Formats: sequence, C-alpha cells, structure tokens
Amino acid sequence: MYSTNLYGGKSMKKIMVSVLIIISCFAIKYNKTYAATELKLNAKNAILFDRKSKRILYEKDAYVKVPNASTTKILTAIVIFENCDMTEIAEIGQNAVKVTGSKVKFRKGDKISINDLMNGMLLCSGNDAAIALAEHLSGSVEEFCKLMNEKAKEIGAFNTNFVSPHGLDEEGHYSTAYDLAIIADYALEIPYLANIFSKRTETIFINDMPKNISTTNEMLYLYDGANGVKTGFTNDAGRCLVTSATNKDDWQLISVVLGCDTKNFRTQDSKKLLEYGFNNYEIINLGEILPSKIVFEVEKSKEKQYKMEFEYFFEYPLTAEEKKKIYYKKETDFKLVAPVKENTSIVKYSIYLRKF
Repeated sequence: MYSTNLYGGKSMKKIMVSVLIIISCFAIKYNKTYAATELKLNAKNAILFDRKSKRILYEKDAYVKVPNASTTKILTAIVIFENCDMTEIAEIGQNAVKVTGSKVKFRKGDKISINDLMNGMLLCSGNDAAIALAEHLSGSVEEFCKLMNEKAKEIGAFNTNFVSPHGLDEEGHYSTAYDLAIIADYALEIPYLANIFSKRTETIFINDMPKNISTTNEMLYLYDGANGVKTGFTNDAGRCLVTSATNKDDWQLISVVLGCDTKNFRTQDSKKLLEYGFNNYEIINLGEILPSKIVFEVEKSKEKQYKMEFEYFFEYPLTAEEKKKIYYKKETDFKLVAPVKENTSIVKYSIYLRKF
C-alpha cells in the first residue's frame, strides 16, 4: 500500500523502520452508486460487484431473499474443494440417479473422480453430480447442507440458506444477489474453481470411459472477457446467471441477475451490467490524494519529532463525476511512546465521497 523513508535520530530509526502504518478507515464512506443512467433490467434482482475493492457499482433489490436455482452449486463447489481430495473416487447412489432437472446422466454404481464430478456439476449443471458430491463428503444431503450454510455465514452471506446442493425449488432454499456475488468472489480466489468456471467444454471419465460435456454459461461464448461463473433455472427462480468478466486492464467484475423471464433477458441484463461498470468507472489510486509526508512525535525518545515519506497505493473504482468529489480527513494522531512496537498505528485517515 505504501513505501516509507524515516528521518530522525539513529536510535529511533532502528525502532521505527519496521512499523506498519495503518490507514484504518481507508474506505469511501458514501458508497451509493452515481448511476449515469438508470439501467432497464428484466431481472427482478441484480448486482454489479467490483472484485478488487468489493464496491457495489449497481444494485437492484440485491438484498431480497429469493430462490436462486443452480447458482447454489458455486457454494457446493467451495465446500467440496475445501474438504475433499479431487482425486478421490465416488460411487453414484440412487438419490443422484433419480434427481430431476439437468443431469450428467449417471447410472447407479458408476464410479467417477471428485474432479470429474465437479466439472459435471459446474459445466453442464448436473444435479446428479451435486447429489453425488454431497453424499460422498457427508453421507447425506442434509448433513452436507449444514456445511454449506456454515460456509455461507463464514463468507458473509448472511441472507442465504440452502436445503440442497443443487438448488431445485424447495421451501427454505434462498439467497440474494449480493450474497451470490460475495460467494462467487470467494470461489474465484480458488484457482482450481476459477479454471473450471472458465471452461467451455471438458472430457470427464465415468468408469474410465470418456464423456464430453459443455458449459451452460452462454456468456463464455457471447461476451468478450467473460470467465465464469454459473447459470441457473427453475420455475420459481426464473433464469439466473452469475458472471465474472475481466477487461483489457485486468479489472474483474461480477454481475448477478436473478428472476429473469427468459435466457435472452438474463444474457442481455448481464451484458448491460458489465458494460455499465467497464464504461462508467475507472480504477483510481486513492492514495494519491493523501499527504506524502507525515510528522509525528514519540515520547521518551531522543528526538521528539520525526518525519516519514509515503507512497500509498489503494485502488478504487470511481466515475468521472465521483473523482471530483473525493476528499480525505485526518481522523487521529495516535500517541506514541518509545520503544514503539511493530504494527503500531501512527495516523488514521478517512477518505470520503461527497453526496452532492
């Protein structure tokens, strides 16, 4: 975030050189979207989320609990990855065979690796693969869902509750656009999962026999820079899509659309959100507005006053209008007494965005 140079006595330099300066309120206080134009979306619930800053760039009823169909499988994949070896072999049970909806189409007793089940679940949205993974890890769907809901809360998805690993319509199964964005953000931090999310096709092996599968995510074909994440559809949830996309500047956004009337609407809404973000926002180093030199005092030291030089680096997406409304305040000068411990806070700044 910064680099430093210290000016002061020799004894003090030895103490302070490893001190971490904590800018503890380094966040924009006003986080509402300055929408250039109101987006006309078919989706009942939607959000656009910046992975770098975690800022919400756009939202439409993003905190409303709704059915979310197979976008559920993002969390299923996280739980499996964190608790299983991908080389393990699972045996397909009757519950996986009889599940309805999209399927890889297994037979009872089929043997397949966890890795190939993960691909089957995430590419072709296999409900049977999701059941097989849940039962392999936990013995039952019910026990697996306990792990899912615990993980959701750990991630910060507090308005999510899952009663299945696949997301078919069932009472008590719901999430929000915001929760799905942060779940997807968490999953994309796992290179193994990010790689699967980005695949268009894959060859899996069932009983050592090859089977070719393809993604249900149309954005991987229709939007330049798209690299994930997961589709979904049920009668109650409508057409759903969580998308990640990266532009030429290596800036990655996540869009979530839930409750769309058709597949075409979910595609068009996802494109609208991503284009809105990439076209209206720019990644700015907010550190450039902070002072480059700080003067502070340390009691019981040979020299009472010291100076440090800084180069801060804190990236944040802003519109052109917002760039004009950014300012900072010096909130606190912390009292320092020698000897100063490592990771001691020296000063606290807050960066603000004016509302008007």
